[in-house]
Amino acid sequence: MQKCVECGGKIRTIKDRPYHYDESGLDVVLYGITQFQCENCGEDYVSLPNVERLHRAIGGFICSQRKALLTPAEIIFLRKDLHLKSKELAALLGVRPETVSRWERGKESIGETQDRLLRSIYMNYASEKANNVICHGVIQMFTDLPRERTKIKTPQAIELNPSDWLGPEMELCR
Repeated sequence: MQKCVECGGKIRTIKDRPYHYDESGLDVVLYGITQFQCENCGEDYVSLPNVERLHRAIGGFICSQRKALLTPAEIIFLRKDLHLKSKELAALLGVRPETVSRWERGKESIGETQDRLLRSIYMNYASEKANNVICHGVIQMFTDLPRERTKIKTPQAIELNPSDWLGPEMELCR
């Protein structure tokens, strides 16, 4: 029997409850994740298999499925998953560090060119990490992005099942 690290109480297993992966900084809902809860103090625990691949799936979804310009939270997520400091991302995108800071704080929208470049950098990074091509049709992905994306709202959550990041081969572009 498992015991709670906080109070020593009995831990119960919870299945079939969506898990809101707030740790990502985004609105991500995961399905099929085993969760645990202390029957005594109510402390919640979760076991996430292969977080690195989960982050690649989230980043791939953002880059290939989100049609609007990247949001501040999405920029932060991609930058962190690339293991870059703001200053390093600014250098990669050819902008000043203050510009990246304004994007991430929501004081300014990312530009069209930098948005496309950041998506491209991320997808290439994810592809390298996977040791294979995980995004077929990257040209089409950029072609499908509309020109006037500042007017597009994307309130939907990113919803993923374990097979989206634990399957034998990830396909991030759909």
